[in-house]
Amino acid sequence: MPFPADNRARPGAEISGQEATHMITRDDPLWFKDAVFYQIHVKSFCDSNNDGIGDFKGLTSRLDYLKDLGVTALWVMPFYPSPLRDDGYDIADYHGVNPDYGTLEDFREFVEAAHARDLRVVTELVINHTSDQHPWFQRARIAPHGSPERDFYVWSDTDAKWPETRIIFVDFEKSNWTWDPVAGRYYWHRFYSHQPDLNFDNPLVMSEVLEVMYYWLDMGVDGLRLDAIPYLVERDGTTNENNPETHDVVKRIRAAMDQRYPDRALLAEANMWPEDTQVYFGNGDECHMAFHFPLMPRLYMALARQDRHPVIDILSQTAPIPENCQWAIFLRNHDELTLEMVTPAERTFMWDYYAANPRARINLGIRRRLAPLMQNDRRRIELMFSMLMSMPGTPVLYYGDEIGMGDNILLEDRHGVRTAMQWSPDRNGGFSRCDPAQLFLPAINDPVYGYDAVNVEAQDRDPSSRLSWVRRLIAERKRHRALGRGVLGFILPENQQVLVYTRQLREEGEIILCVCNVSEQMQVVDVDLRDFAGRVPVELFGRAALPAVSEAPYRFTLPPFGFYWLRLCRPQEVRGWAVGPTALAPPFETIVLREAWDGLSGPSGDYSILLRSIRHYMHLSPDETLEPKLVEPLEVEGEPALAVLADLVAHGRVLEHLYIPLTLSWEDAVGTVGWWRLPQMLCRVRRVNRIGGLMDAGVVEPGNEVPLAALYEMDIAVEGGRQLRLEPDAATLTDARGESVRYMRMRH
Repeated sequence: MPFPADNRARPGAEISGQEATHMITRDDPLWFKDAVFYQIHVKSFCDSNNDGIGDFKGLTSRLDYLKDLGVTALWVMPFYPSPLRDDGYDIADYHGVNPDYGTLEDFREFVEAAHARDLRVVTELVINHTSDQHPWFQRARIAPHGSPERDFYVWSDTDAKWPETRIIFVDFEKSNWTWDPVAGRYYWHRFYSHQPDLNFDNPLVMSEVLEVMYYWLDMGVDGLRLDAIPYLVERDGTTNENNPETHDVVKRIRAAMDQRYPDRALLAEANMWPEDTQVYFGNGDECHMAFHFPLMPRLYMALARQDRHPVIDILSQTAPIPENCQWAIFLRNHDELTLEMVTPAERTFMWDYYAANPRARINLGIRRRLAPLMQNDRRRIELMFSMLMSMPGTPVLYYGDEIGMGDNILLEDRHGVRTAMQWSPDRNGGFSRCDPAQLFLPAINDPVYGYDAVNVEAQDRDPSSRLSWVRRLIAERKRHRALGRGVLGFILPENQQVLVYTRQLREEGEIILCVCNVSEQMQVVDVDLRDFAGRVPVELFGRAALPAVSEAPYRFTLPPFGFYWLRLCRPQEVRGWAVGPTALAPPFETIVLREAWDGLSGPSGDYSILLRSIRHYMHLSPDETLEPKLVEPLEVEGEPALAVLADLVAHGRVLEHLYIPLTLSWEDAVGTVGWWRLPQMLCRVRRVNRIGGLMDAGVVEPGNEVPLAALYEMDIAVEGGRQLRLEPDAATLTDARGESVRYMRMRH
């Protein structure tokens, strides 16, 4: 029985190519600037036929999950026929699909279903090398020396040629040359010895590469990642990296793409320093995008050192790029966390901090996922995500990082970060129903990161989970074009542990301020925002408006590894952006009544709660006090009421004699929404579990049930032979000797 689809799946996976195409906006050639990429390996995502290997049908069944996550482009790692000695980057056929992953028709259905959900598809164009099992190489081995077929690859009679060229996979290879006994010569390879490099000095190679590109673009693919492009062309006396002729190759590929498909994109994988990578943008006529490899390790370095400098330093070294181009930035991917683009001292520091266990180290990097690198500390993980989503460039998420998946450094090579996606606590993490021993790699099953503890199903039900948080973060980024297209500007407060920067999209007037605490301790920072004086910071996630910016430094207090995203609004924009504070019940005191009015005098018996409530209601000054003369419960036409007579005293002198008529209203009888916010309310009253309030009877509002005319025209005998006469605007208290004091009704 096939593995069931996502239980939130919606109909529409089978949709015609014409209909699917209409779901993708083809009129914006810069779509990648606002995109959020998600990197997927087909074999690791979902297994539909329970053979232990993920496939395109399984991936298609999970597209609604990716749509709900908020990503907009799916980068699908190599899925072509391959011996799989380098996880598919050793391609044996550029025109097919590995049978383990399905058929070409399955791929077409996947692209159509993705487009129907407004998800773009980016695949791999691996053109630096092929597998040694590719028919081109098998043909080249037996072809005559000097023939076009032999020259599809790079050959030499000696392995001492080009000694200036570094070895990339230092843990696995001792040379960039390998002897081929069939050809009787050495062939060139920059990566594994089973991956011979193509020879772009042969025009036939370029023709074949363009044909492969058209083949997949014709099928609806929206972008192509160019793998390892700095190594395409070799020249004597060079390091064989970034040679000028390499750019000629890339320009030809770009021109051919633009001619037929001007809305598609090329993404360069060039693990180089910024000045070497940005040349692959050309003048806007080479790659549309390129990974910013040097930024990635410096995000980790900033947290390890608790110092913003590594991030500011590398981005300050990054020159502007053409307007029609964009960096791609990432935290982790399918390879090791590469430390090639750091100094030797920085590499040692990073290894010591993040890879104390030698098994976590490979080549010049660290083979660990994001959550283990961050010690599973949610604060650190969220800070890293916040920088990923707000730094200049298009963010690329690695599958599983949104739920905090772990790794297995006991597996060989980089396989420990390529294990099965964890969908549920079911067998094999919901990835497959096969026997666990049949899985392509063992599932993560430790107590911290195992699929019992970390899975989509559980986090999907929890609004405070990592998955839910990442969804909200992505949604917020997508609301603000400045985060995708805005100009970066650093602000440098004295506190080195706080990273502050802006993203400004001037044509739309949008300014986003990002404040990040890269320290494990709470930080207070004063930020110079004079350039934005008069604007009002509005926190993006809660929409709370902060005090307006002035000429004075603006103070922020941040928790450990905390961050803020703030939109600096013009005053007239605040109403449309900010959400005012939630209306809360005023801090009324509560008088507890027992039978009738018993308990009105309060625990102390001096009516202190009642008098404090009246003072607050009347807004009396601290010098003014109330001295009660009479508190008389009444019943008027069956409704409870209260007559309070008191002297208003200040500095020992009576200022006024006050008559304060009150009514008692119960919450369950009033029926008015927000009755406790009525302006005539003085205090709360509770009798067992029934809640009510004492109201000013002189204010005619819903909630006063006593007829005022009846209340104001009464003669009442009170204790001690005294007489109380109530009138519309006053009350007269006459003692037993006939002496009277007139009390004027309180005015609020």
